Amino acid sequence: MKKERNSNFFIFILICIFILKNSFVNSQPYSKDWISLNGIGDGNAENPLNWDPNGVPTIDSDVIVDGITYDDLSKLTINSPMSIYALTNNFGDVEVRGTLTCEDIIYNYYGEFVINNNITALIYNNTYFTEIRGPTHFKATVENFGFFSLYYGVIFYGDVINRYTFHNEVIAPLAFYSSFFTSDPDSSTFLTQLNDFYIYGNFWVINEATLEFYLIKKLEVHGFTVFNGDSKIDIGESTLVLYNSIELSEGANFTLTESVMYFLFNNTHGLLMYNSLGSSNEFNVIDSQLILTNYFFNIKYNSVINLLDKSLLTAFNSYIRLAENSKLLVINSSIVSNDTRLTMSGSSLLQFIESYYVVGLSGLNDKTFCILLDESKIEITNNSTFGIEGPIDLRDNSSIFVNNSNLVIQNADFYTKHFSYVTIENSIFQMKGNLFMMNSSILDIKNSTLYVFGYFGAVTNTSFHSYNSSINIGNYMIISTKAPITFENTVLNIFSDGSFFCDATPNLVIKNSLIAIQNYFYSFTSFSSINSTFIVYRTMEIKGNFYGENLEIKVITGNLTIIENSTFVCNFCNIIIEMGQFITLENTSITLKGTTMKNGGKVISNGQIHLSPGSTIKNDNEFILSSDILSNNNNNDDDYDDDDDDQLQSLQNQGSFKFINDSKVQVEMNSSGQLIIGKNQVEIDKFKQEIGGLFSMENGGSIFSKSIIQFQGGSIIGNGSFIGNLSNSAATIGDSNTSIINKFKITGNYKHESNATIIFNVENENDFSFIEILNEFYINGGLVEIKINIEFLQTILKQYSNNNITSKIDLISFNTLINDSSSSSSSSSSSSSSSSSSSDSTTPTPNKNTLGLDKIIFKSYDKSSNTEKVLSNDCISTSSSSSKFSLLLRSCTPSDGGDNNNNNNNESKPITSKAWVAAPIIGAVAIAVIAVTVYVKKERISIFLKLKKISIGTKLKSITSKK
Repeated sequence: MKKERNSNFFIFILICIFILKNSFVNSQPYSKDWISLNGIGDGNAENPLNWDPNGVPTIDSDVIVDGITYDDLSKLTINSPMSIYALTNNFGDVEVRGTLTCEDIIYNYYGEFVINNNITALIYNNTYFTEIRGPTHFKATVENFGFFSLYYGVIFYGDVINRYTFHNEVIAPLAFYSSFFTSDPDSSTFLTQLNDFYIYGNFWVINEATLEFYLIKKLEVHGFTVFNGDSKIDIGESTLVLYNSIELSEGANFTLTESVMYFLFNNTHGLLMYNSLGSSNEFNVIDSQLILTNYFFNIKYNSVINLLDKSLLTAFNSYIRLAENSKLLVINSSIVSNDTRLTMSGSSLLQFIESYYVVGLSGLNDKTFCILLDESKIEITNNSTFGIEGPIDLRDNSSIFVNNSNLVIQNADFYTKHFSYVTIENSIFQMKGNLFMMNSSILDIKNSTLYVFGYFGAVTNTSFHSYNSSINIGNYMIISTKAPITFENTVLNIFSDGSFFCDATPNLVIKNSLIAIQNYFYSFTSFSSINSTFIVYRTMEIKGNFYGENLEIKVITGNLTIIENSTFVCNFCNIIIEMGQFITLENTSITLKGTTMKNGGKVISNGQIHLSPGSTIKNDNEFILSSDILSNNNNNDDDYDDDDDDQLQSLQNQGSFKFINDSKVQVEMNSSGQLIIGKNQVEIDKFKQEIGGLFSMENGGSIFSKSIIQFQGGSIIGNGSFIGNLSNSAATIGDSNTSIINKFKITGNYKHESNATIIFNVENENDFSFIEILNEFYINGGLVEIKINIEFLQTILKQYSNNNITSKIDLISFNTLINDSSSSSSSSSSSSSSSSSSSDSTTPTPNKNTLGLDKIIFKSYDKSSNTEKVLSNDCISTSSSSSKFSLLLRSCTPSDGGDNNNNNNNESKPITSKAWVAAPIIGAVAIAVIAVTVYVKKERISIFLKLKKISIGTKLKSITSKK
């Protein structure tokens, strides 16, 4: 029994040893050498004789192929499924036709490795050839140091690391379910003519590696992509879709040619381009299309994107950021975006050459479309178009440069701040939104056209310069800055719904330009202009100091107004007021040198006007002066010669010129229009009225002149004083309008020439025209016309009909009478006439031609019928003395009723626009003709006619004719 127990124990020990031995053997793979070499064996992996030790490799086998292949029998061919531990191909030729499972790794050092079926292994391909010639699935990592060629579609479930050459030779599907790496300076990946290409893991091209994709129908990358370390990526005639972020960094260069690349759904990381100090990278897009959807382009640190040769970048709801010396260069290409934000900083550059940037927005809300910071630049050149609907914000020395291109801001705001500047050259800038310039920013426009249909505001040290350009304002343009504002060789159009407000210090300067103001132009600062034209259709207001030279200012309609406490200086200008108004308010100063102001509208001057030599004011319509017109040539001598230098200034009136305050006119004034002096004193250095003129003074008004006040034609009406000497060579003092009773005082001498006329209107004994001459009264012929109210005349004749009484009305008083119409003085005759008239008991002797006048005409006027009639001087005459010229009305019976010098002129006539006479006298004259003295048979017969009241349009009074 004991012996049996010992035997059982021994057997147990042997079983344990066997189990331990087998366990140890299975845990350690054993070598299996391929010996079907040099013509030995049949090359079949399933033949145990081809292996050393004999036997087909198992999962425990570490297969080694060391032999050099000389023939097909030397090739290791795996036709059936095989599982091994590892495979090392040193110099042999391995072909996998069945599935191969490798627990550890497959080394392909110096031989050929052809895969026709699925492999589950970590493949290490050294410097020789690995070929995929069948539908293969790699379930482990593939690391290639040699030539890895794909002749069939492959799915890599593990990582693929290419360190030398990885390429395909046929059109086939390709998928990487893990990551794809191509690295090392000499590595190259070349894939072409793939229908479907998927990378579900990450995609790496690094360390000076080269990647070339051509004719890829569709490449999808679902993981992140890294192009790094001076690597080179070329993709041509392919379509790429990136669902994740992509990094292009550290000197990597990516070229996309004739391809389409989608960047989808990564608005957090997106495309990141950057470099370390001293390196740069480029993303070249050639005749290709980039499509961004919910994507973030973050380009910085010396990175460059080149859109070349008709390329197109389309961005939807995305964000493009340029920073730290990065560049986006668009050459003969386009960018189209919608709901996309662009931010630039750190001296970055966005450049357009023969390209388009077109932006449309929908629901931008509070997002800012474009921000430029830190000396960033946008350059738009060579027939490019940059059009956006989102806001632009330039800051920190950033700039936009446009040359031979179009910049369009649509329904958005454009801000320039902090020393930023915008330069537009040979281009069109359409600002259909709002433009805000502030904080020392600059806008330069050269040889270009600017349209502002929104609000344009320039404030806080902002500069605006326009040269050889067209500026069109369709809304508000407000400039309030301490920096210069200049327009040179510019056309500034302010449309009917536009307005220009400028409060620029030190100056607003306009040179060689045309300013067309259809709405409002306001300048509240120093303002100068040279060689320019201003056309005002509505309102132009100047407040501050204005200096102009060689200007043409046309006020077609509307107003040109100089605001209070302002100065307006215009040298060698042509100012034309057509149908508008030129208004100067109080405490203003207008200085004109070598300038012509022609008024066909209305001038209202409340400020001083200074005329320097060569300046002329021509008034053809209405001029209202409540200030002075002063001379700046310091030549205000008392005497003016008609042959003065043509450069002397003058004032010419052919319209209506009205003084409404005490005023001085220190220049020669010629008037052939209407001149009105209100209840104030006007001083005119030299005045001359010509044919067609009308001089009118309101009650209490006066005109003073150190020179002779000359009237060479026209009329003089009103009630006022001439302070100085007056010469009347061909004018009419008084008016045919009998409602005007003219009364004048002449403090100096009055000279009455042969073509001069004085009209006296006598309303009654207390209301009649009168001229008072305080000095000498020169007579050289001329005409006096005396018009008498018919009612007053009839009253006088009836009142004095039964007694020898004469009524005397003084019409002119003077100090000394000088008669130049005859060789002898009229003083003696005047004295005798005066002495007889001074006695109350003596009736003055009528004198039909007193004072040396050429003619005296008597007329009656009837206000009720607006008619007048020439009267006989039987009962009406004049008299003169050493100091007075008077009208005499005496009781008498008129003879034939006509003046011997006025035959057939005693019929009734309607009163013209300047005079009217009473009509009721017509019936009385007809009846009075019957009561005349007749001669029958040379015997004079006196008859008495007694006329009773007969109504012939008016009430007639009894007239008795008696010898």
